[in-house]
Amino acid sequence: MSQSNTTSPAAVSEGASGGIKKPACDNCKSRKTKCDRGSPCSSCVAAELDCRLTRRAPEKRQRILISNRYDEAMENVDRSLQQVTGALQKLLQISERSQSSPRSQGSPAASVSNNPPDVIGALEGYRGDSSFNAHVQRVTAALRNAATGLEGGLGDVPVNETLAATQMIEEAATSQDVTPAPTSTTPPAFPQPQYLELQDRRLPPLEQVLRILRLAQTEKQSFFMDVPIINEPDFGDLCQKVYFAVNDYSILAWAVVNAGLLFLFNGLRKDNYGQIGVDDSDIQAHAQLLTANIEAALQSLRLIQEPSFEAIRAFAILIHFCLKMGRNSVAWFLVASASRMCIDLGWHRLPNHIDDTEMVMKRNLFWHIYIWDKGMAFTLGRSPSIHQYDVVTKRPTLPRDYPAAPAYLHAGFIEFSIITGEMYMQLFSAAAQLAPRETRNDKAKAFATQLMNVNANLQQALQDMPYDVRETFKVINLYLDIITKCLTTIAYRVIPCDQTNPNPLKCSFECVQAARQALCAIIQADEAFGAQNPDGWSRFLNLLFNTVPFTSFIVLAGNTIASSSSEDLALLSAAVLAIKPIANSGAPGKKLFDVCKAFYQFASFSVARQVTESATVYQQAIPTTAFTNTQVTSYGHIMAPQDWDTVMDEFELGDGAGDLASFMEPYMPFNWQV
Repeated sequence: MSQSNTTSPAAVSEGASGGIKKPACDNCKSRKTKCDRGSPCSSCVAAELDCRLTRRAPEKRQRILISNRYDEAMENVDRSLQQVTGALQKLLQISERSQSSPRSQGSPAASVSNNPPDVIGALEGYRGDSSFNAHVQRVTAALRNAATGLEGGLGDVPVNETLAATQMIEEAATSQDVTPAPTSTTPPAFPQPQYLELQDRRLPPLEQVLRILRLAQTEKQSFFMDVPIINEPDFGDLCQKVYFAVNDYSILAWAVVNAGLLFLFNGLRKDNYGQIGVDDSDIQAHAQLLTANIEAALQSLRLIQEPSFEAIRAFAILIHFCLKMGRNSVAWFLVASASRMCIDLGWHRLPNHIDDTEMVMKRNLFWHIYIWDKGMAFTLGRSPSIHQYDVVTKRPTLPRDYPAAPAYLHAGFIEFSIITGEMYMQLFSAAAQLAPRETRNDKAKAFATQLMNVNANLQQALQDMPYDVRETFKVINLYLDIITKCLTTIAYRVIPCDQTNPNPLKCSFECVQAARQALCAIIQADEAFGAQNPDGWSRFLNLLFNTVPFTSFIVLAGNTIASSSSEDLALLSAAVLAIKPIANSGAPGKKLFDVCKAFYQFASFSVARQVTESATVYQQAIPTTAFTNTQVTSYGHIMAPQDWDTVMDEFELGDGAGDLASFMEPYMPFNWQV
């Protein structure tokens, strides 16, 4: 017999006295009304219902068996939570330390502006006299003059209508051709860069940067003399934008700040280390950090960069960095891009009657790019982007525009760049090589004389300076002196040897003498500061050999082989030792050093074979098979193919041998007809 689960409230009330809380009755639960838990309750009495209470059947208790895996899983969860808690505590501690101490300065990628330049709607830029706009302007000017003068055969056309028409034509012609941005849902052709390479990159400590910026306000630093296109206040403003990124800054500003700080720390004198709070290890660490930041910025530069003052200035500073680091291929790309930007902005034809601050800055920056465009183009044997015959922008006013350094230094750089451009056009261009031999010889002699006169004036100007000024700018002066002698060697290189049936390895007496002077100048510069600062000397050599080809060494090596001169051999040996630090600067520098060393070894063997009758001792170091070809053939070349093959036997240039040619080959024509 089954038992009912429904009981009366009275029965429940009997058990309520035992401490069991009485539940609500069934009617109140179903009607969702408040039950006073009476027997019967007041709600049921008012509704005249039978107050009843149904009790649920008790659930059977079940025993759950927990295995050992459950305990292990709980322990793993506990350990994971402890690790997460520890990591969060470390992050909080690091955050507190970074807020209280400026020792570590981060630079989040979000601070670099992700707004790319408007490539699709970029402005057309400068248009010259041969352009469509120039012809339109000339015709409209003629129409306007004819209309205002009531002359010119316009017939019955009203003057006002003519002027209105010319104004409309001018507005249409002078308006910048800007393609509107696409309004469709098609994704843009140039997605916005996110600069992932710049995430989590740091900068040197803010406190040390502030100290070195304050030092630059009181003592002139070499960076602002070597790169005179930016001054201390402007660089300080850029540092403030990057270190205190209230607003987004461009990747160009990031590159300028990192490159500028790198040059400032590298150029810091040891007697200022205590004032800045750094030592040699700090300088080395900062240099590695900043170099990595600059390399990342170079990788992030856009192929299509909108021309602007900021872009050209940033490229100019990056050019200086790449040249000193032996990155001549990247430097040439930056030089070509900056040169084209200058032309696009019309800086090669700036008005000469305006001398406000903005115009002076543009003019100085243009000539700075002009110098590197001529120098690197001449070194690589390529046509420059900026041609002197199309330049009307006046040169900087000295010393007003360059107050940081003696005026003659900047005048010398500009003068040499102009001469270099003319030398390429009149001696080595395709059109110049078709000129008669006598014409080229006369031009080569004229260029050599001009170069020596400029250098003589520079050296005299240096001697007239006070002693402290001479010591401050001694390195720059040696740099210009070496450039002069190397360029003079190249100019005389065009003139053939005046001897009867000369050895194909010999050049004219003037050329060999200029080559000797160039190598002596390099050795003198190495003795002056190379031994004290090997890294700085390596950067000096990279800068030098990207400005002028190192043809002087090859000329003297050939003359040494042909004449068996012990004096020239000693000079070659000293020159090889002087340029040895460049071998550690990069692949192009190593190839240059290896080739010069190979030429010296061959010259040493040749001289030794002529001086002594026993060549066995010298042939132990060099395989005898390398010099077995003794056939004499008449060649019209400076270095016969057999001689070149002998020198380069088993000498592997490897990949990128084209970079090596930029140091030597362009101005060593092997044929007198070239």
